[in-house]
Amino acid sequence: MRLVSSPTARKLLTLVSVGLAAILTTPTAAVAAPPPAPGNFTGYGFDACVAPSQTVMDAWNLKSPYSAIGIYISGNSRYCGDAYQPNLSNAWVARNAANGWRFIPIHVGYQSPCFKNNPDSRVQKKKMSTTVSVARTQGVADADETIAALKKYGFGLGSVSYLDIEWYARTAACDNIVLEFIDAWTVRLHAAGYKSGVYSSGSAAIKAVDEARIAGRPGFDMPDHMWIAWTNKIANTDGGPYLSDSGWTNHQRIHQYQNGVTVSYGGYKVNIDKNFLDVGTGSVAVKDPRPCGVPMTFPAYPTLKLGTKGYVVMTLQCALTKRGFPTTINGTFDAGTMKAMQAYRAFRKWPPNTTTTKNLWTALLSQGTNPRVLKQGSIGESVWRLQRALAASGLKVTMNGIYDAKTVAAVKAYRTGNNLTDYSTTDASIWALMLSGKIA
Repeated sequence: MRLVSSPTARKLLTLVSVGLAAILTTPTAAVAAPPPAPGNFTGYGFDACVAPSQTVMDAWNLKSPYSAIGIYISGNSRYCGDAYQPNLSNAWVARNAANGWRFIPIHVGYQSPCFKNNPDSRVQKKKMSTTVSVARTQGVADADETIAALKKYGFGLGSVSYLDIEWYARTAACDNIVLEFIDAWTVRLHAAGYKSGVYSSGSAAIKAVDEARIAGRPGFDMPDHMWIAWTNKIANTDGGPYLSDSGWTNHQRIHQYQNGVTVSYGGYKVNIDKNFLDVGTGSVAVKDPRPCGVPMTFPAYPTLKLGTKGYVVMTLQCALTKRGFPTTINGTFDAGTMKAMQAYRAFRKWPPNTTTTKNLWTALLSQGTNPRVLKQGSIGESVWRLQRALAASGLKVTMNGIYDAKTVAAVKAYRTGNNLTDYSTTDASIWALMLSGKIA
């Protein structure tokens, strides 16, 4: 019997140092939580053979739909090993994590005994032994290597490393070796407090592992995540004929839906594989904030005038008060509310108006502290404010606190309406427009 500690029961204990001494503002070194690998998220990611430069990462952070990046951190069969990774470092990971990136650590080690190398490739991948005991020893060694790499790059306990098993022509004997190798890899990762992921073609190791799960393979420790390569060009986590819907339902999937494509964001082209993730808990909205204890979120924000009553009047009164133009929050648009509203308009250098307008609502509801960028899968108080401001500007958006596909569509419409490139992201330029009262 194997006694294996559950990675889901562990807390993220390891802290990593971020920033260099030159940017520290106090004598005490700044620390941050370990970078998410990949953490809790539902949305887009990509992987590239070589970790991009910081210039590219910064541009793609603001302009691309991607929030996660696959990085090749370990393995004796990597095509882009350490010698071909001029950018990848602990500092690179920490800086990009601070900008909101999450990571998909990849290990490319021993391959199936049935794997066939391309004789023209500069990297000839090593193969697992056909002897079970030796293959298991190799699986443990690969796990130890990737654990060391996770620590090297600053990833804490609970992080996932994804074992890359390239396509092979399946046989019962090769499947058995692959499953024994995966089992040994998984057991070792779990014992050290990390999680196990498997990347493979849907018709190869993915199908083999899923069949083992369905059959109840004795003594087999299941990987925590399955990363399926199925290039059907559909951005979801459907496993199709390879990964049954009866398993892996608890946010345990990544789908590589297109590979080997060159795309450009912010003027920088990169050849990538496209992925869609649903991992951890997925993207779960924070509770809808209620400053002043009153609701702030409505499908639309109507025109209010002197004498109007209701909850939405309280929303206006709260927003004015929080922006430094205090008025009594009583649900009645009274003289005090009118005075506060006119003062706010004067502050914005807008002409007086006796009713609320779209531009007033948009500016009031958008104000706050914002992250560097929001994109599909983002959550947090700022997402609620964004959705309110979009609705106030006249756009249709689902008010749920998650930067979902409908929020993406609304952001694109807002950008287009204000003569910006129709990226799907929200950055400082969008907030500045909203704060100035620009509507769609």
